[in-house]
Amino acid sequence: MSAKFSFIFRGNWRWVHGALWVHLPVANAPGEFFPPAPPETSHKGFAVLNVAFDEYEFQFCSRAHIDHYIDVLSRKPLPTSRALSRLCGKDWGPNQHWLSRLPAKLKAPKNRARLVEVLIAARKFADEHAPNNAFQPAPQAQRN
Repeated sequence: MSAKFSFIFRGNWRWVHGALWVHLPVANAPGEFFPPAPPETSHKGFAVLNVAFDEYEFQFCSRAHIDHYIDVLSRKPLPTSRALSRLCGKDWGPNQHWLSRLPAKLKAPKNRARLVEVLIAARKFADEHAPNNAFQPAPQAQRN
């Protein structure tokens, strides 16, 4: 299993698969998210970490985004997308959750452990190479 990491730029961080399950809108504060939305890089857009893992490709818009994937995929047993959807408080059905779209092959414990290792390496790469410090750990705060 091989992995490659790189950065691309997108016009909107919300277009990155799974981002809206991580960066949740703050009640009564239009345009604010918890954890905070990723910063934009002038004249380029939003830095997105691209992780190519075997025949699969993942994209992450922030440190919180990749941390969330690592957290969920590290759990034993793997939580259901229904349980994760409930935690987010979204009206979207669990079939729209990123975990329900993850290929079954990657949900197997052996492959999932390898994927987590790759995501941890990708996070380290992002910490060192992200433009605009977009992937630095955000200060801890409480969600309203």
